Amino acid sequence: MKVKTILAVSAISLCTTLSAAEVDSFTDRYVPINDSLEIINNKTNEMFQLGLDRANKKNKGCNEKRLYKSLRKYFQNQYTGKFNKWMLEAQELDRIDTHVRQSVFQDFKWYQAIVPGGFARVFGDPSAELLKVNGVMLGWDKFEHFMGSGYRYFKKNYLKGKGVKEAMKIGFKAETGYMGAQTTGVKSYGDLTANFNGMRFWNHVLQKNDDILGAQYNEGPYVKCINDRWEQVKEIDWAKYIDHMFDEGVNCSKFKNQKMTDKVEERIAEIERNDKEGRKYSCPILPEELEKAKIKYGNLAKDLINFEGHKAFKEKK
Repeated sequence: MKVKTILAVSAISLCTTLSAAEVDSFTDRYVPINDSLEIINNKTNEMFQLGLDRANKKNKGCNEKRLYKSLRKYFQNQYTGKFNKWMLEAQELDRIDTHVRQSVFQDFKWYQAIVPGGFARVFGDPSAELLKVNGVMLGWDKFEHFMGSGYRYFKKNYLKGKGVKEAMKIGFKAETGYMGAQTTGVKSYGDLTANFNGMRFWNHVLQKNDDILGAQYNEGPYVKCINDRWEQVKEIDWAKYIDHMFDEGVNCSKFKNQKMTDKVEERIAEIERNDKEGRKYSCPILPEELEKAKIKYGNLAKDLINFEGHKAFKEKK
């Protein structure tokens, strides 16, 4: 089968499943952009209220299943969630857009990673853009992970009672499988952190359980049943969830094999050598943040944070 035929077949399936390729958190990370926290907070609370209005529409009282279903119309992924569709297109958000051809992933071959090595070059680059939110540099894809996969974690852990370890397997499988390293070449610990914090957020909606990190991290409830209607009683603030572990320049990713790891490391080293201001690019860019996160996430830190830097990962058998 010819290369273009393979890419065409792959593109059909990839278009229906991939929200974005990996974000480049290195090449242009020091380009000055505005912090988008306030704008994103305002839109989040606006759409959250619309979700509550939808849940209350049929006047059937406070049905929790309907509540989550209604909120998920707004908070899921770019294909079915209105919030993520807005994020993808919003002109008011200041962004850094680095095309894969100029990114640290530019040397990946199509047979190593079909998305950055093939799909992005032939059918259009789906790479996630960088935003600054609460002082943290992160790809906009982290919001999809937070709301989408975060809800899946929440459902598995809390609604089905399977426990946090079972919930986190969802992310591990995705990051090393078709939705992750098998197509992008990257196992993103930033994605895993976003998933986990999304679970925390969905738990905070009604706050029926203390936060998984401890009661001191309780932010909810955001919603209460008042006179048989769901009412928002507290505003959502992304600053309560986003930390530097969402940043793949701090919480380093791992790669499918050593050759791909070396390619990324060589590109980062080149960027650092050519920086006239002598700024740091090698991962982790802010090593001190790893120590803070180690305390915050406790015994779960080892599953969410890469303390080893850029390396080839080994799949668990």
